[in-house]
Amino acid sequence: MKITVLVDNNSRTDKYLLAEPALSLLIETEDKKILFDTGYSDVFLKNANTLNIDLNNITDIILSHGHDDHTGGLRFFNPSNKNILLTAHPRIFDEKYENDGTSYGCPLTPKELGNKFTLNLTSKVYKISKNLFFLGEIENNSSNDIDDSALVYIFDNKLFIIVGCSHAGITNIIEYAKKITGINKVYGILGGMHLVSYSEQELENLNKYFNSEQIEYIAPCHCCNLKSKIILSKNNSIQEICTGDLITLV
Repeated sequence: MKITVLVDNNSRTDKYLLAEPALSLLIETEDKKILFDTGYSDVFLKNANTLNIDLNNITDIILSHGHDDHTGGLRFFNPSNKNILLTAHPRIFDEKYENDGTSYGCPLTPKELGNKFTLNLTSKVYKISKNLFFLGEIENNSSNDIDDSALVYIFDNKLFIIVGCSHAGITNIIEYAKKITGINKVYGILGGMHLVSYSEQELENLNKYFNSEQIEYIAPCHCCNLKSKIILSKNNSIQEICTGDLITLV
């Protein structure tokens, strides 16, 4: 599997790629070419063009949840391929508002998305390819974002988990991925873990959890701050992720 970071909050010196407070990944595995989230704007398209990546030939779009920093780019994506399958939880269209009344939900309606893509709205586990699964509705999700989901990839009897924002709770997502696959060894986890909302004690507890699981590759990005990465680094090897990075699993 190969993962290209099309959008993250950060970019690298001398890469000349754009960043925004959002997430978008291109995942290539087996016979699938998958766009996982689309960021907030058209930045993912501009970066794909700079990287000479043709998004017209993707097979799937997977949305981790309905917030506009993960779905906003859909407004600007009009591929010539009209057979792209878009998979997401059916509640990605739930309305979300800031305290001042500003909407931060998915900017497109089901009908508008259905005119662009083939919709596969499901709360169940969905098999994307032989070794890649959409987790659907995560158990023990105590947040208001019931639509928050993730991907799990199986290789060498180990798990690699890809998350968008982890509103369902990063440990909940990991434990659910282990449950539905029957595999307890987690090799790695990549994506937004929403650690900006964690207290110092919660971060210390997560640090111990990651260490006890002996997860080899931990790459918190997007909605994770410096403080969280410093605390997690006490007992774990934390990877830096930026726009344009390439991650390869053999």
